[in-house]
Amino acid sequence: MAHKHLKGVRSAMKSSLKRQFKQEKEKKRLKAQQKTKKEADPKRNPYAGLRKWQIKALKAEQRQDDVAKAAKAAAVAPKVAPAKNLPAPQSQKEKKLAKKEARLHLQQMRKHRALYEVKGAHRVLLVGEGNFSFARALCEVRGSGEGIYATGFDGEATLKRKYPDALEMRGKVEEMGGTTLLTVDATKLHKVREFRDAFRIISWNFPHLGAGEKDVEKNNEQHRKLLSSFFASALRCLDEQGLVHVAMKQGEPYKSWKIVQLAKAATDGALHLQGVVPFSLAAWPGYAHRRTRGFHERFSKQDSEELAKGAKVYIFGRDSNGEEELEED
Repeated sequence: MAHKHLKGVRSAMKSSLKRQFKQEKEKKRLKAQQKTKKEADPKRNPYAGLRKWQIKALKAEQRQDDVAKAAKAAAVAPKVAPAKNLPAPQSQKEKKLAKKEARLHLQQMRKHRALYEVKGAHRVLLVGEGNFSFARALCEVRGSGEGIYATGFDGEATLKRKYPDALEMRGKVEEMGGTTLLTVDATKLHKVREFRDAFRIISWNFPHLGAGEKDVEKNNEQHRKLLSSFFASALRCLDEQGLVHVAMKQGEPYKSWKIVQLAKAATDGALHLQGVVPFSLAAWPGYAHRRTRGFHERFSKQDSEELAKGAKVYIFGRDSNGEEELEED
């Protein structure tokens, strides 16, 4: 009986293995059939005509293949290096400092523009314009060039050679109603009859001879003489409430020119320092600082890099207004 029972178990196991082999063979056949059908007609349903258990088995096998392929692709994929030189996130302290600096720049911009916001009809005389970019910027900020007289020392030919963009700038000033004049000497303004007692503001940004004098003391003396003559002449061209603006870079040799003392001495005490405000490039979009000798990459950058170290605008008028507190540092 035991022998017969063992024989029956073996027979059952053999029969089970045969069924498993048959099922495996059938799955392979169905998979090959599915692949053939798909290649022959991609739009056809690959599971058409199959039983549910067959469809389930094929889908499970397909998922296993997809997982294996993804793992293999991840293993051979190159490792991405961590990003370098990215700015570190700002701390709360850095954010506060950035906001404070932004507010400061905005205040400086407003103060500089306010110098030209005089009520009522008045004339503004700009002297020593290089490429006339400040004049154009002033007209655009004000929305009009009415009452603005922008002057340069050079003649037509010299101006074209030194500042190739000056013609375009002058054209824009005149289109907006302003006036541009050439060969105007800042030290002899009063010799133009129409200029006498005519202006509310006379402005000279960054006066410089551009002579290239290497002797420091001689260079300083020449510029003191230039500024003294300018102040004496400008005084005769101001109206009763007129002001003189002079923009200067900070540091030497400009500090040695003693502009505050010069203005007072050159006008017999008539002109006094009324105030000092930072020169704000942001206040005048499109303004490009130019050296007296002309534009060249060696001498003058497009984005006015030379003014990055800082500059100030000195305001002089007839009334003394706490001048002692406003003296140069």
